[in-house]
Amino acid sequence: MRIVQNSNNIIRVLKSIWVKPGISRIEISKLLGLDKSTVTIVVNRLLELCFIEEIASTLTPYIGGRRPVGLALKEKIGVILGFEIQTNCYHAVIIDLNGNMIKSFTGEIHGKNDIITTFIEIYRQAYKELELLELPLLGIGIAFSGLINPYEGRIIDSNPLGVHTELDFYNEIKAFIQVPVFIENDANCGCWAELNIKHQERPQNFLFVLGEFRKARLFEDDSRVVAVGIGIVIGERVHYGRNFSAGEYKSPNWIAPNKTQFSISDKELAGMSSDREIIENIKGELIKDIAYLTNMLDLSRVTFGGDIVSYFDLIESGLKKEIKNNASYDKQNEVEFTISGYREYTVSYGAASMLIEHLFLTYENPSENPWKQKVGIDLFNSFSDSHQKY
Repeated sequence: MRIVQNSNNIIRVLKSIWVKPGISRIEISKLLGLDKSTVTIVVNRLLELCFIEEIASTLTPYIGGRRPVGLALKEKIGVILGFEIQTNCYHAVIIDLNGNMIKSFTGEIHGKNDIITTFIEIYRQAYKELELLELPLLGIGIAFSGLINPYEGRIIDSNPLGVHTELDFYNEIKAFIQVPVFIENDANCGCWAELNIKHQERPQNFLFVLGEFRKARLFEDDSRVVAVGIGIVIGERVHYGRNFSAGEYKSPNWIAPNKTQFSISDKELAGMSSDREIIENIKGELIKDIAYLTNMLDLSRVTFGGDIVSYFDLIESGLKKEIKNNASYDKQNEVEFTISGYREYTVSYGAASMLIEHLFLTYENPSENPWKQKVGIDLFNSFSDSHQKY
């Protein structure tokens, strides 16, 4: 079954079941303001497609008469692949539509191919893992460092990947892959991960700070740096900025031509004996910038992901102090500090979660972003086709 482009009721019903497993038909009707008959038709179609199932538990209390029946997404509808492609390795996850991680794995990147060829090779390796599950592939999410246009699937510019002429990534790879593919900035994928992990109690306004130790450049530079990116979520929405450069980080104390994003020189960096020593040297700059952003945007939470979480003890106390010192009012000090749940797989998990988020995105005002309004229906149709063919 395919749904018409100008109707999103089926997505709204599916989203309500995703957010509240065990919700009944009557509660969906109340929640969405839809007629009971409309909800019944949509639910029956979703049951026929095996997207959802009836379960014994329900969120609706039994008060006599016909006992309410709970609804939930089926666990084995299909799977989504998520990738984080770094300069020297990749991380990959396989998740289901409920966001449960089924498998995770890591591999090294060898050779000196362009990013398209590199991805195709990584995808072929990952597909071997996928075949063992005997479940349909519904879609793929990919995280890259740099300026990414997720709406059009383009890499605008990326220093780590050596891409300085806009690359139409989606159109370059679509002949090889027959399922929906979305690309996104790596730090923004950390935001998608946090939103999806906590989708029943979603954080409203927060920073996701991604810190990873990796080669400075893909195929060009073997020197190792700490790379920091920041994802910004305001009102549950990932903030991109006018040119998709929101969150691209460089310390105000940076000095050219350092390969790092901080004031320490390349020579100083090369002389440091451990990752912990590097964090010790950059934490002062990083803490000040995070505190400034947190207070200026009045955010409620800062979450850390990637390799930097191993040194959270060096950062947390100083950040708390800096936020307090930087705040104009005492009430601004109520900020929560957390570590991402999937550590090195947080970004790849977020890349996969992005597809779930896009599937369930609905807005009261469709004109706000026509792409986002349309993409949920397109994804559902594609998921439905993949599931039925399998």
